[in-house]
Amino acid sequence: MIGVIHFYVTQGVPDVNRVLLDAWVAEAQILGGGLYLAAFRAMRAGSAWRALSVSGALTILVYAVPFIPVLFFRAPMMFRIPPIIYLLLSVFILVRTARSRTSQSV
Repeated sequence: MIGVIHFYVTQGVPDVNRVLLDAWVAEAQILGGGLYLAAFRAMRAGSAWRALSVSGALTILVYAVPFIPVLFFRAPMMFRIPPIIYLLLSVFILVRTARSRTSQSV
């Protein structure tokens, strides 16, 4: 987000479509991260956390999956790495959450 703000300050505010895209990415990252944080806190407190964890992972996946093909064709490597990491970690969290749910119901 700081990079986007720096870009806007140094280069000027781009067209409305780019601003809306940047806002969507920021919302996905903030919402997904907030859900992950809430899931972590709920897990430590011993209360329900799985729904928060799955919601955070799905939020990040909905953001990352459409971006990865575009980034591979249009962006330098440094812009490809964070969405790939978000994607892989979110898949990992979904799998771990599903496994913990399965092992708990057995």
